Amino acid sequence: MNTQRKLLARAALVATLTLAAPLAAGPASAAPSPGVAASADGRCETRTPALEVNHFFKTYRKAVQGTGPRTPEEVRKAHLTAELDAQLTEWAEQNHADPVLRAQNVPKDWKVRNHSTTATTATVIVTQIWGGSPDTEVWYTVRRSDLKIINLTDPPV
Repeated sequence: MNTQRKLLARAALVATLTLAAPLAAGPASAAPSPGVAASADGRCETRTPALEVNHFFKTYRKAVQGTGPRTPEEVRKAHLTAELDAQLTEWAEQNHADPVLRAQNVPKDWKVRNHSTTATTATVIVTQIWGGSPDTEVWYTVRRSDLKIINLTDPPV
């Protein structure tokens, strides 16, 4: 076999192995791990407690404004534990305000930052920017195993 044929044969083998490699890993590699989510353009992004809280807040805010595809209750059920959702419903009845926003209106903007983490939870702080009023903070506790929000409180005094 001449040198050119050997090179073509090797190139074909490499191409075949490259294309077959993802298939050899099996079906488990087809789905992202729990800490990875597909972005709108198909790229995989690592999910973190802060990103999950930001996604929840953005989606919830749109729902409250009536510009999202889901109701605030649907968004809460998707991101919060059932226990927290029930506590927030009670909080809303007692305080006559939105239990997530902690107000009767919607902030014009927000910032999200990590505060602390333990082996099982992370604390994420959302600073709500109101414009004419002072900014306020709401503290979120996120279960790290599934990124469910398990608590939502005013900042400690």
